[in-house]
Amino acid sequence: MSANFDGLDTGDILEIKYRVWRPSGAGEDVMERWVSAAIIANEHGTWPLARLADGQVTEIRPFMTWRRVFTAKRRGVAA
Repeated sequence: MSANFDGLDTGDILEIKYRVWRPSGAGEDVMERWVSAAIIANEHGTWPLARLADGQVTEIRPFMTWRRVFTAKRRGVAA
């Protein structure tokens, strides 16, 4: 996903890709997983804030991979 945050709105639901380390038989492996998050603030000039499924709050940064799952508000459509 691109780093264009203009379309994000409070209440939108995203999934953010995280890489986590897990032990394996040969040492450690990197595992990728998608974590659900809800946008709690998106003000001009700041990074959007999201509350992760486990309750933590994080800033959505341009290097993060994310995808929108649900749009909270219907955007206006020009006639």
